[in-house]
Amino acid sequence: MRTTTSLIIVLILALLSWWFQDLWKETPIVKTIKDEHFPDYFMDNFTITNMNQQGQPAYILTARRLDHYADDDSTEIIQPHILFKETEGDWSISAQRAHIQTNNNIIHLYENVNISRVPSAQQQALSITTEYLKVYTDNKIAETDKLAHIKTQQFELDTTGMVFDNNKGILKLLSRVKGTYETGK
Repeated sequence: MRTTTSLIIVLILALLSWWFQDLWKETPIVKTIKDEHFPDYFMDNFTITNMNQQGQPAYILTARRLDHYADDDSTEIIQPHILFKETEGDWSISAQRAHIQTNNNIIHLYENVNISRVPSAQQQALSITTEYLKVYTDNKIAETDKLAHIKTQQFELDTTGMVFDNNKGILKLLSRVKGTYETGK
C-alpha cells in the first residue's frame, strides 16, 4: 500500500511539474501585419496624365495626396481634380476625396463633387454639384444615385440620380426632377 501511495504521489508531482513547466513556458507573440490596411506608397502634390490611343492627353489628374494600399490594391486620393481634354470643350471634376479600387478605370469621388464644362462655340457652360460621383474614365460616363444640382445660364435643376455620357452628349436625369427654366427675353 505504501508503494502504491508513493507511486501515486510521484506521478502527481511529475504531472504537476510538467504542467507548471508548460504554464511558465513563454510563447513568442508575433504580430502579423499582413491583414492591416496601411499604404505601401504615397505621393504628395502630383499630376498624372493619361494618354489616348493617338498619344494626346485624355485626362489629367492632379491631387494633394495619393495613398496606395497593397492589401486590397486600392488607392485613396485627397482633393482630386480631373481635367478631361475634349475637342468641344474641356470638362473638370473636383472633390474632397476619391477612391480607386483594383480596376483603375473607375474613380469614386466623394464630398463636394463639382463638375464643370467650360463654354465653347457649340455648348454653353454647365456645372453639376453632388456628394458622390462614379466616373468611368475609359468611356467617359459619370453617374450618381445621390442628389445632384445642375446649372446653366438658362436653367437650374435638382435631380436624384443622373447619368452623364460625354461621348454621346447625353445627360439622363433619373428621378425627382425639379427646376426652373428661363426663356429668352
